[in-house]
Parts: sequence; C-alpha cells; structure tokens
Amino acid sequence: MATSSSGIQQLYESVVADLVPYYMDAVLLPNQAIILNSVNISGSAGDTVRFPLTNSYTKAVDVAEGGQISTASDFAPTSANITVQKRGIGTDINAEALEDGGLALVENAVLTRLSGGLAEATDEAGFLNANSSMTVHADTGEGSANATTHRVSFVMSPEAMAYATKREPSVKMWYDPDFDKHVVRGTVRNGFATLRSNFGQRITANKTIGSATANLVAISKGVSNLRSVNAPVGANGSYIAVIDPAFEFAIQEQIALAGGTTISSLSDIGNRALLNGLVGQAAGCVFFRSNNLPNA
Repeated sequence: MATSSSGIQQLYESVVADLVPYYMDAVLLPNQAIILNSVNISGSAGDTVRFPLTNSYTKAVDVAEGGQISTASDFAPTSANITVQKRGIGTDINAEALEDGGLALVENAVLTRLSGGLAEATDEAGFLNANSSMTVHADTGEGSANATTHRVSFVMSPEAMAYATKREPSVKMWYDPDFDKHVVRGTVRNGFATLRSNFGQRITANKTIGSATANLVAISKGVSNLRSVNAPVGANGSYIAVIDPAFEFAIQEQIALAGGTTISSLSDIGNRALLNGLVGQAAGCVFFRSNNLPNA
C-alpha cells in the first residue's frame, strides 16, 4: 500500500479486520443450520476436499437356527469431491471520495461492497451446484424449464450438501498515482458439493411476484420425498426450504393459515442473512428467502 496517509492506513486496517464478520453476516449457505458438513483447509496443500460417503445397506433377513446368512451388505464407500474456486471483487476509492465522504462512510461502503459481492457469488455457486445435482426427485413445483420466467427453490436436508473453504475473505489495497485513487480487491476461495442428491428437492415457480402458482402443496410433497429416503432433519426437527421472493409471496398466506410457529433459539442458527431471510415454519420446513437462487 504505497501511501503514507494515516486515514488510508486506518481504512485498510478496519477493512482487513471487519471483512470476514461482514461476509459471514451476508452469506447464507455456509452456515451450520443449512449445511452441516463443512471444512476449512486453509494452510493445507491442495485445492480439493474429498468427503467419504457410505453406500446404502440392505435389509436383514430371517435366518433359521444354524442357517446360513447369505444376504450380504457389502461396504463399498464412495466420495464427493469439492474443488475450491477463487472469487474476486474490487472497488476503487478516489481521493476526492475519501476527502468529501469521510472515513466512516467510505469504510462502510467498501465493506458492504466487498462482503456483499463475495457472499452473493458464494451463495449463487452453492445453489447452482444444488440445481444441477438434486435431480433424483421429480420437480414438485410448476415444472417449468424456462429460465426467463421461472426460478428454482429448494427443500433439503442439512446433510444434503458440503462446503469447503481454502481462503477466508481477504483484501488487498494499493495506491494508483496515475488516477489518484486507492484500489481495493477482495477475494475468497471456496466450493460446494452435493453429497446426497436424493436429500434435496427442486421446486420451480414463476419468479414474477404475484404469478407463482407453486404453494405449500409443492413444499409438502418435497418433504415427503425426503422423508421417504430417510433424509435427516436438522436439530430443530425440520428440513430447510430456501425460496425466492415470488414464491414467498405465493405461500405467505398459506403459512399464516397453516399455523406457522415462531422459530425458537434464533441465536443458535444465525447470522444476519439467516435472520433477515427467515420467513416462517410450516409443512416440516424452516423457510428462508434468498435472491441468489438459480433460474430454471
């Protein structure tokens, strides 16, 4: 950082110290309430994580006394791999902006831009992985594949996906004398994998507010599909439903009429992204809203 400005030095130190907390407040998916399996490989060699998976077992059979147990349930583990991806975002601070806006305003703007951009890219990557992998169960929503008009929401078990991070959000800053500005760049390295594709359910709905026809019936059917394969629920006994604003509008009245309850122990599940996104609880799911869901 080629500058002796004490204000810029203070800005740099503040951004470095606060970027991770701001990011963790803004990101939704890398949270134990939604993804139970996560690992941090910072400081270790390599960019790939392998999550071991056990194969399904067979049901025990009746055996006569002294009879042979002929039905075998072989242990043949498989794995799901995550290769971390670098994601980056930048913002430039003109000297005039710092002079006229003040240090506190600039600091908040920089942190919001960097953390929000990295969080959005991370969540989008996770939901794109889920969209391409969770195809075992038939879509319980409107069934449209029109990317222009429809978006995909999800019902899933906390054990459906895995997350790995190699680099927590970090920032670099330097001074460009040609343009009299300070250049700020933020990066993160992380990735996702779907461990059990049958532990997740895709639900498409029209993304225009007031046009979605998918409702709690689609959610309930998705929950039933997960229960049918013994997909584990979270610590609160529910699955996770992540829906977009249009789907939220379509089912909000139904949630109210279905006896939705207050979520207990919010502090146990959450950052601001979880708390701000919280919609309610019904049909065996805790609902969260996100603007980072993929198009159909």
